[in-house]
Amino acid sequence: MKAIATPHWRLELLPASPYSVRYVVAENEIGFAYDCQTGEHSIGTDRRSSFKVRANSLAVRAKGWDIYSSSRRGGEYLRLICKDFEARRGCHDFIDERAAGIAHRLRRLLITHADTLDCEALVLALRDRVEGLSEARPEPVPDWITPQRLRRVDDLIDVRLSENLLVTDLAAALGLSTRYFSRAFHKATGRSPREYIIECRLRRARALIETTDHSLADIALECGFSSHAHMTSQFVMRLGVPPSALRSA
Repeated sequence: MKAIATPHWRLELLPASPYSVRYVVAENEIGFAYDCQTGEHSIGTDRRSSFKVRANSLAVRAKGWDIYSSSRRGGEYLRLICKDFEARRGCHDFIDERAAGIAHRLRRLLITHADTLDCEALVLALRDRVEGLSEARPEPVPDWITPQRLRRVDDLIDVRLSENLLVTDLAAALGLSTRYFSRAFHKATGRSPREYIIECRLRRARALIETTDHSLADIALECGFSSHAHMTSQFVMRLGVPPSALRSA
């Protein structure tokens, strides 16, 4: 099993293998089946019945449900537990093309051990997509981000930039749900909190490259990048040059 866990969400990629599990759902969770699966299951009862789920199908399980599931073959499966995911209703074997696209991108990131911030962007996108499928109409975007509050966000990022800082961490520090914070931040600044964190990392990295003799590997870690290679890819993608070009200029 491959997994990424933060204080606010946990993502698991379960292998295609036989299984038999029983558990009580601790937090609302989203499941995604990459393969067709058959077996036996029960939800909130001891009466078991056979099931068959299609490949690329969603499942939503609500907190407190008593789940039993077993399969002789199993199938590759993505499981997302998100603390602020609001499961308005459960579902099983539900197909949504956009959610499937996000789930497949998450699998690639898990397999390649990608940066947690990159994974979080897709985690939140999948959560919002699944929640949106059951919403009658979207909530209005709040006007929460004032100039004073944006400075507070900047201060939080500045203090914790060398850490594995996530959008969920910022929202929690401000006492807001991730969804509320992300929508308000985008409305006020025109970009997502994730993009803003990356911009701050790049800005600090450029300053350190140009004003210190620290190694590029050390600068990458000081600025919260997972590695020198990760910092280089962000420089090339967003600035068009590798960080080494700034030092040799």
